[in-house]
Amino acid sequence: MDVEWEREVSGEFTAELRVEVANQRGVLATVAAAIADMGSNIENVAIEERDGLNTSIIFTITVSDRQHLARVMRRIRHIPLVLRISRAKS
Repeated sequence: MDVEWEREVSGEFTAELRVEVANQRGVLATVAAAIADMGSNIENVAIEERDGLNTSIIFTITVSDRQHLARVMRRIRHIPLVLRISRAKS
């Protein structure tokens, strides 16, 4: 069976991000706005309260490639209320 890979992969791909934030008013809106500003769409959001002080937010977003994902993560990381960001395990 012959297999051939596409040289240029295009389209949108989903990625899950776990963002641990300080539990303060407006933090969800701030992170969501940063994602939108970077040209990504939010497909789903799940919130897990940790201890009343910190909250984990799992975003399912769309990105065009790994570099786009890295730029989104870097932008979120610079938000003062963000404690940690990582790829979520599906």
